[in-house]
Amino acid sequence: MFQDDNEIKAYMANQIVIMRNQEIIMRGMGLEPWTATISSEKPQATASLSSRFYLSSWAITTYALLANKYTIRRYSKMAKKRIVIDAGHGNQDPGAIGPTGKKEKDFNLTMAIKLDALLKGNPNLQVSLTRRTDVFLELKERVGVANKMPADLFISIHANAASSSANGTETFYNRTTSAPLAGVIQRHMLAATGFKDRGARYGNFAVIRDTKMDAVLLEVGFISNPEEEKKLFQDDFQNRVALAVAQGICEYLGVPFDVQAPTLPGQEPVKVTPYPEMSVTVHTPAGSTYTGYNVKDTTWIPSRPIGELIGGRIGYTKGKVTINGEAVETMNIDGVGYVTARDLTKILGARIFWDKESRNKVEIYPK
Repeated sequence: MFQDDNEIKAYMANQIVIMRNQEIIMRGMGLEPWTATISSEKPQATASLSSRFYLSSWAITTYALLANKYTIRRYSKMAKKRIVIDAGHGNQDPGAIGPTGKKEKDFNLTMAIKLDALLKGNPNLQVSLTRRTDVFLELKERVGVANKMPADLFISIHANAASSSANGTETFYNRTTSAPLAGVIQRHMLAATGFKDRGARYGNFAVIRDTKMDAVLLEVGFISNPEEEKKLFQDDFQNRVALAVAQGICEYLGVPFDVQAPTLPGQEPVKVTPYPEMSVTVHTPAGSTYTGYNVKDTTWIPSRPIGELIGGRIGYTKGKVTINGEAVETMNIDGVGYVTARDLTKILGARIFWDKESRNKVEIYPK
């Protein structure tokens, strides 16, 4: 109902004026107003009929409730998003085993640790793993970790298995509320693997069925396929997929993309992109701040999260982003489609401003 404290104050000031006018009218009619505090104060002795009394404490009580509700909402919005990463299988449960004897449990754990390393430095996120070593957890234990927290997202990592010819990347969800998350993760992961697109699909797996938050199960590739098994255990491939999943998580949660490329021990972290970063704030009730980039003095911004936030329809056709069906110049940065801030705001009728004192700050307002 209210966006900030000033709106609450303005509303309550207006209500107080209205009630003061009502008091004047009531006195003119010979009715005695009654003022009470928030505590259990009894009505004045002159009170005889409840219809004659004017409870001015309503203003105080309502203001307090609204202010408290806003404060809770504000802190909820500012709180870190809690993510649980689940490395499937473990210890005596190896999961699927590839043609060369490689075990799914090892791939799952390596990917979970890489993903955690990418996300743990993000100030907007709190990341937990169901396991960090080669141990075995029952399905209910994995679910319990997320539900007891409680988490905002649950990501379970796996490698698929079927015939030696089966191939591709797919993402499973159980509840319809988790379908959008599956779609975002699948899109990012697919670009990183280069495997066949098996889609974001319904699956009746316990870890995504019994968890109470948005939950997905990733099948990165088929460990039973000799070619995909080889890639699944390549360090560069794992780094690329972990980075893609991290990007998808940030996009879905609407938090700034603030992850770093993995490095060897002792090395300084390397930024994912060499371009200067731009802080892009979208001013809507559900708005947030995103990371854009300055490329040759042009501001490029992530198309889907910002475009959809201000009411646009974002798609992809032949390698280009489409905004409400219109293809625009596109730059692929680490698997994410970026468009120029001017193109996006012009097509969607939004207003855009660059901070005069700090040109790396951008403000976008919907029409």
